[in-house]
Amino acid sequence: MLNQNDKAYGSFDSFDEFFQRAEERPGYWAERAKLEFTEEVTAEMKQQGMSRSQLASALDVQPGLVTRLLSGRNNFELATMVRLARALNCEFRCHLQPQGTKTCWIDVLNEEPQAVATADWNPKEFRKIGPFEPRVLNYDTVPVAA
Repeated sequence: MLNQNDKAYGSFDSFDEFFQRAEERPGYWAERAKLEFTEEVTAEMKQQGMSRSQLASALDVQPGLVTRLLSGRNNFELATMVRLARALNCEFRCHLQPQGTKTCWIDVLNEEPQAVATADWNPKEFRKIGPFEPRVLNYDTVPVAA
């Protein structure tokens, strides 16, 4: 447990201040990215009804390796992230965005490009797949611009 005088972060008066200081460090953002990816993988596995053993089989690795990869303590290589995505019949995407902005991914399942009409966006049609990003629940009800 961290105490108020933890040398890695200096002293702090509240958890808000602690997290604000943590967000100033590159290590925080690296850990967050790893956890987000891990949560996306486990959410996709759940959506597909895929067990860790089945994912291990698709990757042609031992089940223990999948457990280690999904532990949240793994330092992923891009090639490993791509292999995990492909084993789930998904594509791996890496995305940069300006600091302080939020991204909401919407997967379009048909060939025609469509733009979301954000004024008509209903957050109830999304579910969280982790603490950071939503996922579309019902693609038929997402409004699109004509």
